[in-house]
Amino acid sequence: MPRFFIGDLLTGRRIQNLNVLTGAWTATLNAAGSISCTVSLRDPINRELGLAELAAVGKSFLACAEGKTILNAGPLWVHDYDDDAQTLSFTAAGMWSYFDHRVLLPVLAGRLPTDPTTNTRWTKVSVDPDDPWPVDTSKSYQGMVRGLVAQAQLETGGNVPVILPAEIPGSYERNYVGADVAMVGERIRQLTQVENGPDVRFPPRFTADMLGVEWPLLIGTPTQPLLFSPIDVTFRPSANKSSVSKLKVNVDGTNLLNRGFASGGRQSGESVAAVATSTALLTAGFPALDGVDTSHQTISKDQTVTAYANELLLRGSKPIQKWSFTHNVSQEPFLGSFSEGDFANVRMHDNPYVTDGTHRMRITQISGDHTGNTVDLTFQPEVS
Repeated sequence: MPRFFIGDLLTGRRIQNLNVLTGAWTATLNAAGSISCTVSLRDPINRELGLAELAAVGKSFLACAEGKTILNAGPLWVHDYDDDAQTLSFTAAGMWSYFDHRVLLPVLAGRLPTDPTTNTRWTKVSVDPDDPWPVDTSKSYQGMVRGLVAQAQLETGGNVPVILPAEIPGSYERNYVGADVAMVGERIRQLTQVENGPDVRFPPRFTADMLGVEWPLLIGTPTQPLLFSPIDVTFRPSANKSSVSKLKVNVDGTNLLNRGFASGGRQSGESVAAVATSTALLTAGFPALDGVDTSHQTISKDQTVTAYANELLLRGSKPIQKWSFTHNVSQEPFLGSFSEGDFANVRMHDNPYVTDGTHRMRITQISGDHTGNTVDLTFQPEVS
């Protein structure tokens, strides 16, 4: 059965277990996911903890674990207290949500790192939009994500227990201007969305002494931008006594396009835009379909805008399929043997809608509750 506990966000320590009435967790690919639970303050153990202070919002983290595996953990953002019922509900999100609360700015004067080997110059920015800090070193997307998080950690009070990977070199460039007052989390999210952009995860784990929690930063590499286990798990919805129930398939064609436009900001007084085209749908008998991405108005480089147009075209080349079902974790594959981002083989037979055979799908979300009996899984088909 999963257990829920709280701790200090800045250190990852001071873990205290909670007696919960209900609880739920979600782990989502390239997103923060969520953790929530409700406790009774009539319970003497909970009451003695002094949760109004010990679990202070913005200062504490909430976690859910199954054995030694932490299913999700991150900043606790909301309390909801019901005096009539004397219950207290907590709402938290994964560690990515912390960086959604950090503005991308240079380390302020007097707070510069003392380690001379630390190089964060490439992300250093200016609050003057006409005088951005020049990009003088090319980076991989992996290196950019790492640098954004590393710079946020250098600020006073910003050194949350996120463990950084080694940087991988590359040839891409970004020039972030402080006047944009963009959030670090959003800039990371944008890098996951460009063509060949990497997956990013902050999967929580116990420290070696089991007395704290830390969050390794996992980033896809230039040669393998996706994060996934080398071993595919298998689900058999059509089998007798299957672990799978409540199978649903959604096919959405509103994203289809054969021509994708992306617009950025301005460069030398001119707007920056790009278009990517494909004849594949037209050849297959589809009518002409267009799509536009206008969500990158701070981008001023042709190469970057072109990457967004190419990504838009790739996403619009096929209808978006979303599969979902409930899996009983008392049967294989067991909880902890798969994570969001992993691939799974879903074997179908004699289904009135889905074709027979093995469908290789990517797990995009996993959700569970305090009972620990089942998890709800969401998938997308492997992109061919």
